[in-house]
Amino acid sequence: MRKLTFILLILLWSVPPICRAQKKVIKTPEQKPADSLAQEAGHTVGLIAKACEDSILLRWAPEKASLFKAALVSGYLITRRSIGAGQKNKPDFQIVVKPWKKEEWLRNVSRNDTLAAVCNQLVNGKNSSIGNPDALTLDKIMQQQTQDDIRMMMALLIADVKPVYATGMALGWVDRNVEKGKTYSYFVMPLVNQELYPVSPGATLVTNDKSDKTESMPAIEAISGDHTISLSWSRPLTESVFSSYFIERSDNNGQTFRRLNTTPWVQPPTTALDETITFKDSVKTNYLSYQYRIIGIGPFGDLTLSGIVSAVAVDLTAPQPVIAMKAKYQGNSKVQLSWTYENPDPDFAGFIVGKSTAIEGPYTPLHASPLTPSTTSFLDSAALPYNSYYYKIVTVDTARNLGPGLPVYCFINDKKGPSKPVGLQGYIDSTGYVRLVWDANREPNIYGYKVMSANAPEHVFAFSTPDFLAIPGFNDSTSLNTLTRNKYFKVIAYDNNLNASEASDLLVLARPDIIPPIAPIIKNYNVSDSAIAINWYPSASRDVKSQILMRRGKTTERWTELVKFGPEVNTYQDAAIKGEADYGYALVAVDSAGLKSGISFPLNVKTPKISPVTVKKLRAFVNPDKSVSLYWDYEVPNCRFTIFKATGTDTFRSVDAVYDSREYRDKRPEKGKTRYAIRVLFQDGRASKFSDVIEVNVL
Repeated sequence: MRKLTFILLILLWSVPPICRAQKKVIKTPEQKPADSLAQEAGHTVGLIAKACEDSILLRWAPEKASLFKAALVSGYLITRRSIGAGQKNKPDFQIVVKPWKKEEWLRNVSRNDTLAAVCNQLVNGKNSSIGNPDALTLDKIMQQQTQDDIRMMMALLIADVKPVYATGMALGWVDRNVEKGKTYSYFVMPLVNQELYPVSPGATLVTNDKSDKTESMPAIEAISGDHTISLSWSRPLTESVFSSYFIERSDNNGQTFRRLNTTPWVQPPTTALDETITFKDSVKTNYLSYQYRIIGIGPFGDLTLSGIVSAVAVDLTAPQPVIAMKAKYQGNSKVQLSWTYENPDPDFAGFIVGKSTAIEGPYTPLHASPLTPSTTSFLDSAALPYNSYYYKIVTVDTARNLGPGLPVYCFINDKKGPSKPVGLQGYIDSTGYVRLVWDANREPNIYGYKVMSANAPEHVFAFSTPDFLAIPGFNDSTSLNTLTRNKYFKVIAYDNNLNASEASDLLVLARPDIIPPIAPIIKNYNVSDSAIAINWYPSASRDVKSQILMRRGKTTERWTELVKFGPEVNTYQDAAIKGEADYGYALVAVDSAGLKSGISFPLNVKTPKISPVTVKKLRAFVNPDKSVSLYWDYEVPNCRFTIFKATGTDTFRSVDAVYDSREYRDKRPEKGKTRYAIRVLFQDGRASKFSDVIEVNVL
């Protein structure tokens, strides 16, 4: 479908008027679903409806101009069905509507209605002839198609203005035989040759409960111009709601409004990316307050009024510029300016003098308020002697409109160099890349910089830059395979006259270390049932900053960092081990540059079976009720403690057990001396040795 036709369908959503209809019952076959018809047909008809309780308004539009043209002759068939309980369709009636003939237009509208005359021409007139069919060309065919497109576009737009226009052009109809709250389905079918114009009917479903949403106009923005005021509003919020507008203006603070357009106004074609609709109004008087409001012509003849916005047109005409301007250097820091200005306008307010170091600016004003209209000279006493300047005189009127004149150049001879560069800093990375930066000179006439370098401060410094640097930064490279540890740099600034500054302070940069340190060597080790003690030779490299001891389980596991030491440490005891487990240890040295050595030759050990430690600080107390309370310390959680007891010369026997507790109470001890001991039992079945024996005397 062509782009123009698509635009016309968008413009369809407008007023469906009361339409003359001749009722005629036509027997038709069972209808197919609308979606299946749309797939079979090559043309479609757009249809919308609005419920008004006492009536239902319909509006439609053919998809293409060729279908619109064909339907002007044959008309449209409207079918209505009622939707009852269980969503059952009940056929109600069918009618055929056709465009009015000339006599009907004269009978139904005023003879002074020019738009009605246009409607009559659109539906009853003919396109201009394309000539002899034997001499038919592609250009003539396209011309005919364009006429049909414009004809349909105008018909759809005018049908939005008044219901009577849509009625006469057979683009709308009013169903007054309706019941409140009832649901109806409508179908609109052009009565055209289906072989030439395969078309699916337009279809819509509506409940007559007057529940249609009322549209609103968005906020209006006013932009002031010279004898013009531009009004703009959102296109995305209105283009699918309103097809045209009435613009109204008031010049008495909103007491009365006058319509600026007798016919609806339509936004001229714009790009798809334009987010606003704009109307430009010409006004006779600047600085007079006007009030505006917009009336959107919406679906079914709805007129939606916007809020009121106020605006004034302003004077934007700049005064004429000065002529015969001159600039002469007076020595030291003074430049004398003079100019001529003839025939000033009545609203002329004065002059503004601007100064810049470049012809394109920016120009800085040299005084706080405009010079008087009679002024013809000005002395600039702040011209730096090492710079050259451009001057411009700007005229200004009472409305603050500016009339810039042509710039004038004033040459000042400069023999003094700029100040020396400061803030020089930089680095040399591990690849030999050199980066230097420094503070930009504040003088406005800096031409560029040059960098000098040497391998020793007493050497002759050579230029590292073949040309001038435009910015305060420099990239270079240097060799790292050298015994010379440092490299030295200086920077010199130059002005536009190639006067050189004093060299910057000396910058010393150290070449980075790219050789990793030597790895430590594990010397010996000792394995006990509680820890693994390791001893090693530290790295022989001088710049070692730290050592990292790494550990792993089986040899297939990855190394993890266990602990980090200083460069002098050579022993460590690992107590966080398990019994009957494989461990591997290795060392890595790290120098001051962050370089790491290779991993030392690994040490692989296997720990013996480790018995759990016994409880500590076993304590016993005889309570007043002759019971005995035991207390002890143990750091490992989730363990079972077995209580052993012996009296006299008897051997120990287990009397009780507690889980994850550090106390026990013997409620019925035997009289006399009683000994107690505790053994720890882990979840994996390991058991500790007996604790120290503690004895109490129960009387």
